[in-house]
Amino acid sequence: MVFTALLLLSASFNAGAQQDSIKTVVLNDVNVFASGKKPTQQLVHFFKANQSATLEDILSRLPEISLMRRGPYGMEPSIRSMNGGQINVLIGGMRLHGACTDKMDPATIYVEPINLENLQLTTGNHGFLKGSSIGGTLDMKLAEPQFNEDEKLHGSVQSGYQSVSEGFYEAAVLNYNKGRWAFRGSGTFRKNANYTDGTGDEVLFSQYNKTNFSLSTSYRFTNQTQILADVILDNGWNIGYPALPMDVGSARANLFSLGIRTIDASQKWQSREAKLYYNYVNHSMDDTKRPSVPMHMDMPGQSKTAGFYAEAFRRIGNRQTLQVRADGASTFLTASMTMYPPDEIPMYMLTWPDNRRNQTGVSANWQWKPDSVNNIHISARLDGVQSMLASEEAKDHISITGGNTNSRFDLLKNLSVSASKKLHKDLTLSANAGYAERMPTASELYGFYLYNAFDGYDYIGNTGLKTENAFNTEASLAWQKPGIRLQATAFYSHISHYIVGVVDPAYSTMTIGAKGVKVYQQTGWAQMGGAEASVQWKMASRLALVNTVRFTLAEHENGEPLPFIAPLKNIGSLRYVISNFSAQVEYEASAAQNRINEQVGEVSTPGFIIAHTRLGYGFPLGKIQLGLQSGVENIFDVAYREHLDWGGIMRQGRNIYIQVKLSF
Repeated sequence: MVFTALLLLSASFNAGAQQDSIKTVVLNDVNVFASGKKPTQQLVHFFKANQSATLEDILSRLPEISLMRRGPYGMEPSIRSMNGGQINVLIGGMRLHGACTDKMDPATIYVEPINLENLQLTTGNHGFLKGSSIGGTLDMKLAEPQFNEDEKLHGSVQSGYQSVSEGFYEAAVLNYNKGRWAFRGSGTFRKNANYTDGTGDEVLFSQYNKTNFSLSTSYRFTNQTQILADVILDNGWNIGYPALPMDVGSARANLFSLGIRTIDASQKWQSREAKLYYNYVNHSMDDTKRPSVPMHMDMPGQSKTAGFYAEAFRRIGNRQTLQVRADGASTFLTASMTMYPPDEIPMYMLTWPDNRRNQTGVSANWQWKPDSVNNIHISARLDGVQSMLASEEAKDHISITGGNTNSRFDLLKNLSVSASKKLHKDLTLSANAGYAERMPTASELYGFYLYNAFDGYDYIGNTGLKTENAFNTEASLAWQKPGIRLQATAFYSHISHYIVGVVDPAYSTMTIGAKGVKVYQQTGWAQMGGAEASVQWKMASRLALVNTVRFTLAEHENGEPLPFIAPLKNIGSLRYVISNFSAQVEYEASAAQNRINEQVGEVSTPGFIIAHTRLGYGFPLGKIQLGLQSGVENIFDVAYREHLDWGGIMRQGRNIYIQVKLSF
C-alpha cells in the first residue's frame, strides 16, 4: 500500500503523455501495454484475467465508473457519479433504452464481452459528440468479422465454473471469411444460483440465467468500402434482485443494424460511416417467487428504438482534423402495473404512460495542432428533442396529477474547449472547460407512482421540468516513458436546475408500505468534484503493475451531500508472465463512506480490503491451443459491501473459479 501510494503521488506531480479525449479499453487478450498508433488512448484491460467475467466486472475496474447494485446482475453504471439521463450508454454507437421503470435493465446487460471489440469512454465535456450529455458517454463497440486469407476459419470454445454461486459459463465464437464475405457468430450461456456472502450466508434471490447470441456479417465492395450487418439476441430469465421487492421473470432484447463504412486516405474525407438500426426490449418484473407478498403484481415494460447516424473524419493540411456527426432516434416507452388484491377486482395503471421521444442532433470536433507541443480541441453539439405522450390513455394518467399533456420541444446546446501542452518530451498538461445540457428522463417527466425501494417513496414525474445544465472543467497531467505511464486527473462540475425527488404531502401513496410520495423538482444547483490517478508500469520483462485510484465529493447548494457517491477506492494488480504461464495478484481497497444523505435513507458504509489471485497456463494440442485459468476471488472471505449497493446486501464471499478455453 505504501509503495502504491508513492506511485500515485508521483503521478500527481510527474504525470505524462498526451491525453486523447476518448479512452479505449481493449477487451481482447492483450499485453499490459497494447500496441497501436495511439497507445495513450488505450486503457488496457489488465484486470480481465477471468475470461468468464461479465461486462459489469470489467466496468467496475475502470477508474471513472462506479456501479449501482440492486443485485449481482443488471448493475447501473455511473460516470464520475453521474448516471441515468445524465450520461449516454450506447451499443456500437446506437441508442438502446431499458424497459424497466426500476432501472433493472441498463443497456450494459444486453451485451456480453464476447460481443465487443472495445469500450470507448468519454467523460464530461468530451462525452457529447454522440449525444447531449452532462456526464459523459460509454460506447460499447461491437466486434466485427475478420478477413484473413491465410486463416479462413477460426474461433474458440470455453467453459467455466464458479463455486460461490455454483455458476456455469459457456461461450463460443466462430469467424469465417471467403472472398468478399466474412461472418462472425457467438453464443453465451450463464447460469448462477444464489451466491454465498463473506459471512457464509446464502443471499436469497441472487440467481440469474441468460443466453446471448450474435451474428455479424461483412461484405467488401472494395478494400476501402464494406457493408456491416449485426444482430444480437439477448434473453435473461429468473433474475433475482435481493435488494428489491420484486425479481425479473424475463428480460429480452433484440438488436438489428445495417451500416456502410469507407476508409480511404486518398479522399478528402478519409473515413465515412453510416448506420441504420432498430432494437426492442421486453422486460417483466415478477414477485411470484417471493414469500409473504401482500398483493401480487405484474409489471411489464417495453422499449422500441429506431435510429441512424452518419459520421465522417478528415484531415485539413498537416495540423488540423475535423470530425462531424449527424444522428437521430425515435424511442417509444410504455410500462404498466396490474395489482391483484385478494377477493377484489384487479387494478391496472400505466407507470410509464405511453410516451415517445424524437431526437435529432449534429456535432463536430475540430482539432488544431499549431506546433509540436500544443494541441487545441473545440467540440460542439446541437440537439432538437421532441417529447410527447403517445395515447389518450397516457394523457388521462398525466392529467390526474395536473401535468401538461401537450408535446414539448427542447433545443440542447453543448460546447467545450480543450488544450494540451507538452511541458517536456515525456510530460503533458491538458485542460478543458465546457457547457452541456440534458433532457429530463421519461421517469422524471411522466413517471406515475414509481416505487423506489431505496428510500421507500412513490415517485411522480413533472412535465414542467427544465433541462439540467452543467459547467464542467477538467485538468490532467500525464508522464510517459517506455514501459511506464502515470496520469492524474482532477475534475469539477456545477449542475444547474438539478433534478431531485421532493416529498409532496398532497399525494397519497399507491404502494403498500410506502412512506409517502415524492415529485421530481428542480431545487437549485449541485456541485461535484474529484480526482483519478493511474499507473501502468512494466517493472521488468516479465513483471507488470497496474494501479488506479478514484475519489469524488458532491453536494447540493444547501451543503447536503448528494446520495450515491462512492468513497475513495484503490484497485491494484501485479502480474508475472513466463512462457505460457501467468500469475496475478489483485487487491481492492475502499475507504469508509460517512458523508451520506440521510433524507434518501443512506447509511454509512465501512471500508474494506479484499484480495484475489489468478493463474493461467496455455499450451498447444496440435493445431488447437488449450488455455486453462483458475483463481480465487475474495481470498480471505471478507464480508463487505460497496456504498452504491442497495439494501445493505453483502457482496460475494470467497469464490474459486476454473476456466477452460480451446482456440482453433
